[in-house]
Amino acid sequence: MLLTADKRIRYNIIEKQALAQHGVKEFVFASGNLSGAEMALALEAAIRKMVRLADRTKPPFVAAITRSGEVHLRWPKE
Repeated sequence: MLLTADKRIRYNIIEKQALAQHGVKEFVFASGNLSGAEMALALEAAIRKMVRLADRTKPPFVAAITRSGEVHLRWPKE
């Protein structure tokens, strides 16, 4: 699994190919302007949802973590 604040990875064709080739389960913070403390709170609220999504979804995928701790699949689109 990969946790990042770089939302642009899923738009770069080379990076997307690398995600696919290596079967990456990527989680990205949806808002690019969260402080470290805000990221920690969002992650704490999201962790169970992240594990559930990772267990139920075949890689590769990119999922967004919102400020409130919600988790939404972004790529591939269902």
